[in-house]
Amino acid sequence: MQELGPDLIKEILDVALSAGGQFSDIYLEDEELFSFVLENKKVKMIKSGMDKGLHLRTVNKDRSYSACSDQLGKDSLLMLARNIAQSVQSEQEAVAQKSKKITQESAASSIHLDEYQQIIDKFFQTNNNIYSMSDKIIQVTLSYFHAKKNIVIANSLGEHATDRRIYTRYMLHIVAQDGQATQTAYEGPGITGGSDLLKLYPPEEVVQKTVKRALTMLYAEQAPTGKMPVVLMGEAGGTMIHEACGHALEADFIYKDSSIFKNNMGKKVASEIVTVIDDGSIPGLYGSYGIDDEGVKPQKTILINKGILTSFLTDRMYGGLLGLTLSGNGRRESYHSKPVPRMSNTFIENSDRSPSEIIDSVKNGLLVKKMGGGQVNITNGDFVFEVAEGYLIKNGKIDKPIRGASLIGNGPDVLHQIEMVGNDKYFLPGVCGKYDHVPVADAQPTIKIKEMTIGGQ
Repeated sequence: MQELGPDLIKEILDVALSAGGQFSDIYLEDEELFSFVLENKKVKMIKSGMDKGLHLRTVNKDRSYSACSDQLGKDSLLMLARNIAQSVQSEQEAVAQKSKKITQESAASSIHLDEYQQIIDKFFQTNNNIYSMSDKIIQVTLSYFHAKKNIVIANSLGEHATDRRIYTRYMLHIVAQDGQATQTAYEGPGITGGSDLLKLYPPEEVVQKTVKRALTMLYAEQAPTGKMPVVLMGEAGGTMIHEACGHALEADFIYKDSSIFKNNMGKKVASEIVTVIDDGSIPGLYGSYGIDDEGVKPQKTILINKGILTSFLTDRMYGGLLGLTLSGNGRRESYHSKPVPRMSNTFIENSDRSPSEIIDSVKNGLLVKKMGGGQVNITNGDFVFEVAEGYLIKNGKIDKPIRGASLIGNGPDVLHQIEMVGNDKYFLPGVCGKYDHVPVADAQPTIKIKEMTIGGQ
């Protein structure tokens, strides 16, 4: 990792602030990555390489001026700083220096593909085994991703911080077909740190779960429509909390008056049994880090405490504009991007009810064991989410599987309608696509929602 000396850092930041501004920072990053995709028993893609570069930013009130470059010589960086200063003076966004992506051919010298050969071989065998499990399986896609990222951050406050991040994830996507009926199933475990992902989440176990879901849902009946109680299992993951609630608690949306929670600090926004937390400091989770992308340590931030809105997620700029404490949630995809407030690991906290007790309380309803994709309007909280694996509940018992269901509702309304909260919180990794992409994890225990609208195909 190439670091800049303290004298050069000070010179760059002084130049960037020379035309005005309240704050300036440098984000220096290098990344080494390896990934591959197997599809239909063939290697579709193998990618390895390195990329490194710097992002320079000056903040002035509610505007930021930034540019990036992979040219890290002194002259190039001082030119970048002058570009920033001119942008502040003219109140126009700085233009990034043209940054060439370092390709596999030019950057793979430090990547030893033989280190990954054992993983590739294992995934080939796994791929073949899946096809042998059922003649209804018509497509299997397996992908693997491993990245090491080193970060150095320095700013005009005299702060200096470093972080080393290791991300590992694999994803399995299965398509099953019988006649005109087609069903997909997906799993994608991921972790941070140096642990062995394949030991923590053995592919054999993940395959069994995914194949079973695909074949079960392939022969499931079409979902009924209408309003009914809904039980979201812990293993369904926290997609709804992330999308229907979490984004609306990010400080940039609060400042821009585009959040449903804009004027609700200290007010009741959920059932009193609901506590929502974001915590980027939990070891091993996919959304965790040692410092955020502005050099601030992550922390446990209680967003909703027993139904009461207590905090927002902040970065330096919007936290300062709103007069809020920094939560360590200033995040960016890479040195090509500027930081904004983003979730890390977001979840509903456990309570004391067992999943069986919650299911037993429902006479007629829907059990959601796995969530699919969806759409959310953060300005009013309206959402539509697909149900990837669902079952009817009859007289407190899990009944037949159903397919084609969707959950239609409103985030704030759902928070108020949560009647029971379980003790089986379960994290699932993901990638958040607000502006750019960052790793996250979401979780919830099993919860019972009094009533939701169920849509069908």
